[in-house]
This record gives sequence, structure tokens and C-alpha cells, in this order.
Amino acid sequence: MAPSAFQDLAARYDRWYQTPLGAFAHALEQEAIVGLADVIPGSRAIDIGCGTGIYALELARRGVRVVGVDTSFEMLAIAREKFRAAGLPGFWVCGSAEALPLRSASADLAVAVTSLCFVSEPDQAVAEMRRVITPDGRVVIGELNRWSSWALVRRLKGLVKNTIYNQAHFWSRRELERLLRRNGLMPRAARVVLHLPPIRSGGFLKRARRVDHLLKRLLPGAGAFIAIVAEGQR
Repeated sequence: MAPSAFQDLAARYDRWYQTPLGAFAHALEQEAIVGLADVIPGSRAIDIGCGTGIYALELARRGVRVVGVDTSFEMLAIAREKFRAAGLPGFWVCGSAEALPLRSASADLAVAVTSLCFVSEPDQAVAEMRRVITPDGRVVIGELNRWSSWALVRRLKGLVKNTIYNQAHFWSRRELERLLRRNGLMPRAARVVLHLPPIRSGGFLKRARRVDHLLKRLLPGAGAFIAIVAEGQR
């Protein structure tokens, strides 16, 4: 995706997470990503496609030394300001997932949340993740599930207006696992979360946890968000 698309998005990106539905979705997604990352204070992490630093900030709060990489100067500026306000150290690099401007084996953890859906060469991006982690390092990816009500709604919206998701590739869990294996990474665990449909009603969201738990039992593979942790194959 062209960097200009994200530049236009930068100023309003975080507003979604401040809505009741956005906050609920993010809580489940972050729990999945951070849980699989199994972060260790003092370790080194690279957040690829870091955007405005939402996940980078959470990792830094847990004592991780974070480098954020993104194609958008505007989003990196917002991320930098968040870290400054929180009094946390962070390092920011403008670059693409397919050609990370970082040394090989320079991180213990590589995180990429809703990044692969927008890159033109996902195999190259995953190969780069493998390159920048240490031999015993981990990669954690989070992507939008093709088989979910959220993906369906986003596709339908794309029929009537141009949205950022018109240019996105929605992944399945099997697709992601094959992608990782092709590029020297072995999937170790996965979580599929956010089974609640994207309904913004305040009354509905008051029962969100209960409804989401029920839908997860009925349709375990139909959550909106897939998180997978993988390690280098030896």
C-alpha cells in the first residue's frame, strides 16, 4: 500500500480505539498478542508496521526495549510523542516490512499486527522477520481473519465506498501458518479472538464479553483476529 494512504489515516487512526467497540476489540487483540509474545523485561523487540505505537507502547511498559518500524512519518511522529509523554525510551525507523533497515539477529522478538495484510510481498516480509530475530527468537503476528463477520462487513463497505480495507488481504489461519513455514518459521501456538460481530450499540456492548464467549464456543474459528507465535526452525 502507498505510504500516502497511511499519511491520510494517521491523524484519525487512534480514534477507533477510543470508541466502546474499538476498546473492546483492542483489549482482546492485545491480550492475545502479548500473551503469545511472552515478553521478558530487558529483551529487544521490533514492532513492524507499528503505526501510532499502540503495541510498541504496551511492550515498553513491560520493560521491553522497542524499535518501531513504519512507512509513515506521520504515524511514527505520533508514536514518538506517546513514548515521550509516557517517559519511555523508544527508537523509530521509517522503512518497509519487506526490507527492514535493521541488522540481522538484532531482536529477541518481532511483532507485526495487521501489517501483512497491507504489504505487497508477504513472503519477503516474513523472511525479513526471520532474519532480524536471534536464533532462539520469536515472531508474533496478528491478522484479520478472512472467515469472520468483521471481514464480511469490511468487504461490503468496500462495495459502496473506498476504504483502507479495499487494499487489504484477509488471511486464514492455515494461510498464515503456511506463510510462516515457507520462510523458516515454525508456528507454535495460535489464538482466534473477537467473535462478537461489529455492532456499535451501547446496550449490546454492555453484554459484549458474555456474547463473545458464547460465540467463541459455537464458532471457534470465526473470530475477527488471528494471532500466531512462531520460532525459527533449527
